[in-house]
Amino acid sequence: MQKIGIENPTRRQIVLLLKKHGGMTTEQLSNALNITPMGIRQHLLALEKKGLVTYEVKKQGIGRPGFIYRLTEIADSIFPKRYDELLMDILNEIEQKEGRKKIDEIFRWRKNRLLEERRRLLNHGTSFDDKIKGMAKILEDDGYLIELDEDRNSFYLKQYNCPLSQVAKEYKECCKYEIQLYRELLERDVHRNSCLSDGDNACIYVIPKTA
Repeated sequence: MQKIGIENPTRRQIVLLLKKHGGMTTEQLSNALNITPMGIRQHLLALEKKGLVTYEVKKQGIGRPGFIYRLTEIADSIFPKRYDELLMDILNEIEQKEGRKKIDEIFRWRKNRLLEERRRLLNHGTSFDDKIKGMAKILEDDGYLIELDEDRNSFYLKQYNCPLSQVAKEYKECCKYEIQLYRELLERDVHRNSCLSDGDNACIYVIPKTA
């Protein structure tokens, strides 16, 4: 699991849960962490004082209103973004001088480089399951917050942050070659059901178990 800059382990777990789910109530956090609602509120208050958590009122009929807790933009900076602004400036300059086609070439080059690197790293895997788990470990080591689920037919790789998410909002070539990377690396017809650059809460890749 990715390490984030919060010393208290319970508060780290709360931040990770809010990042994954987009927003949660005190009761939902209490059930997820097996901590009393009172204890959860104390942790949320501490995170709110640091500017990491905010809340909105949720109307729920008769009785006291509920609250949905979410991460602030400050909290989002905890998760690796890397060189967003610098990269955007460089790409904008390249597009102005050499055109959009050059941008596509750059992301294709990046995909090919990552493909070679990750093929070498996954070469030891003897099964498709090993390859999937190996790829998930590589992503975690690169700073991604991920979950890997499966059912009888598919694996589901969920990425809750992306170092290039801001770049991808303007340059969709980034997302285009990301999924192409997974298809070539895993030799499967991988599909993406949601995408951070489109405003979704995660990039979710569906990876068939059979070719």
